[in-house]
Amino acid sequence: MVTIVDGLATVLRRHRVAAGLTQEELADLAGVAVRTVRNLELGKVARPRRPTLDLIADRLSLSAAERARLLDAGRPSSAPPVSLPAALPDFVGRRAHLRRITELADAAGPRTVVVAGPPGVGKTSLVVQAGHELAPRFPAGVLYVALRGMDDEPVTIADALGQLLTALGYGRLPETAEGRLTAYRTVTNRGRGLLVLDNARDEAQVRPLLPAGGRWLTLVSSRSRLGGLSAAERITLDVLTDTESQRLLTGAVGAARIGMEPWAAAELGRLCGGLPLALRVAANRLVIRPEWTVRSLADRLRDERHRLDRLHVGDLGVRSAFEVSYRQLDEPARRVLRRLSVAPLPAYSPELVAALAETDEATAEEILETLADAGLAEPARAGDGYRLHDLLALFARDRADAEDHPAEQLAARDRLATHLLRRCSAAGSWLEPEQPCSADTGFSGPHDALAWLDRKQIALWWAVRHTAAQGRHTEVLTAARDLYWYSERRHAALPWPEFFGLAVDAARALRDRRARATQENNLGWALRVTRGRPADAEPHHREALRLGRAAGDPSSVGWALRYLAAVLAARGDTGGALAHLAEAERIFATTGERLAGVVVARAQAEVLRSRGELQAAQDVLETALERWHTGVAERLPGVAIRGYLRTQLGMVQADRGQPDEAMTTLAAAVADFAAGDDVGHTGEAYLSMAAIALERHARKDAEACLDRAAEIFLASDVQHDRLAEVGRLRRSLRRQDARAG
Repeated sequence: MVTIVDGLATVLRRHRVAAGLTQEELADLAGVAVRTVRNLELGKVARPRRPTLDLIADRLSLSAAERARLLDAGRPSSAPPVSLPAALPDFVGRRAHLRRITELADAAGPRTVVVAGPPGVGKTSLVVQAGHELAPRFPAGVLYVALRGMDDEPVTIADALGQLLTALGYGRLPETAEGRLTAYRTVTNRGRGLLVLDNARDEAQVRPLLPAGGRWLTLVSSRSRLGGLSAAERITLDVLTDTESQRLLTGAVGAARIGMEPWAAAELGRLCGGLPLALRVAANRLVIRPEWTVRSLADRLRDERHRLDRLHVGDLGVRSAFEVSYRQLDEPARRVLRRLSVAPLPAYSPELVAALAETDEATAEEILETLADAGLAEPARAGDGYRLHDLLALFARDRADAEDHPAEQLAARDRLATHLLRRCSAAGSWLEPEQPCSADTGFSGPHDALAWLDRKQIALWWAVRHTAAQGRHTEVLTAARDLYWYSERRHAALPWPEFFGLAVDAARALRDRRARATQENNLGWALRVTRGRPADAEPHHREALRLGRAAGDPSSVGWALRYLAAVLAARGDTGGALAHLAEAERIFATTGERLAGVVVARAQAEVLRSRGELQAAQDVLETALERWHTGVAERLPGVAIRGYLRTQLGMVQADRGQPDEAMTTLAAAVADFAAGDDVGHTGEAYLSMAAIALERHARKDAEACLDRAAEIFLASDVQHDRLAEVGRLRRSLRRQDARAG
């Protein structure tokens, strides 16, 4: 029988025991049957008679207040049961998730929502908050069970059912789990209620507890996504935003204290990684240490080696929260988590994990999924593998230091670096403008190779630095060779001056003058083109010139002259620049380096154009285009080089008063850059087209080209000086509109 007795059994039993009476003695004193007292204490009486309770209260010699509480407990309650824990007073964020849960609460049919996420991300806080906000919508009550799924001994199904039936006011509980399950299904087959199952281990712990009725909503929090639950909607929580982190700290610590040090509070939020548990621990430390400033706590947390130790207060600790999930993993998954920490990268694809853990990609992907299911990894936003939260990465590093020998960690780093640079060499071969690429590189073509390089930029930079630190100089020089044409295409992909600086150091260590001349040229190019520092580039090119001549390497000498010409032109010394280019042209004609000759021709045309020698510039460019024959130009790197020549030619044609021809040539250059996957120079071509359209008062064309150029420059994160040029042309366009108006 189902009754709502609101604690009468408990209140009566407590007073009887306090009076030192047995049930028989109390019944005899009150003049009622022993069965009456027994049924009252077992909760089997739905509507106890007031005279009976008066008699019992008299014989128990209760005070007026105690008598009132006993009589109140005996009154049938119309309020639905609510067994939720208290909501957090400083709950912040998650409004979109709460709105979605509210939508599901109002929908027809049984609904189950799984709230998943890493340890400490606030899953319990969200489901409890939702329960309190939605309680008025559920007349059958709001029930809560802490399943303790991550404990060594989670709550059993029988105990969970007992808690739920007791909360629903069920009378005497069946002894067996089967009996309780039958009773639970009977009770929940009617009415409209909300069930909150907190911290579930797996699907098997949840399924028997799902209400039988069609009007119940169930909220389940779990570190696992519980993919085996059918017809469930899943919400995966991320960390709090910077703004939400500051709101949490302000609510917990106080607006005055946080407001006194806003910059320190912002850093504190970042050091906690937006993880609600870490933020609450930090806030509690400030509350119990009123003499601490926010800055002093941020200073303590800045040390990565001790950050997790200091994110602990009382029974709250970030490390202990992670430990619980770590203990649930099998050893292969634990080992992979530790391996991820030895190479701190923004994302880990199965390819990289296979190299780190000495396994195959299929096994690596399976283990990454296991980590994700345990809330210890999450899909990377870029879609290339998985990532670790900053604090989880520190935890993984701690476990690696505690469980793995340093030699094992170094071996894992070496394997990953070797794998990355080997793949880099295969990818880079597709970007060589003139060298044929073998078919067994592991890439389907140049676009596939270029996409891989784009995805692995940060990992490649890590691999080069690790290799350099290990003194593997030959491998560093090989990487510089393999990535040279990638640097030409992606100016912002890597910090190229630092990269080629490592290559210079490697060549110097190997006492290889020829290699050092090449890398000094590359370093100077990177300083001038990617950092806009021609004055800093000049000494590197002069050193390359000296080394190339000493080593008898005409190619290095020719490239040094070409680059020095650019430095001289930037200073306004066009005569000196043309002289250097003429010498470089003679060298490359002798060595038969067709590509180098084309690059020199483009530079010559640029200098001639700056001097107003437009016909000479056009002749040089047209000759270079003829030399750059179709067979080479159609390959991905070659077609982009043809785009460079066409861009320069279009600008010369515009200067000569041939706007139609210029627009046609520049449109062809845009097509070349698109085919060659050269984003930055595509934007440059659109910028030139915008300038021509502006000159012709073709407003719509100018605006469209400027929009496209700005979009490209912003998306590629390169050539910010060109964004300034976009702004300058827009202002010219507005002035033109004003004059026309």
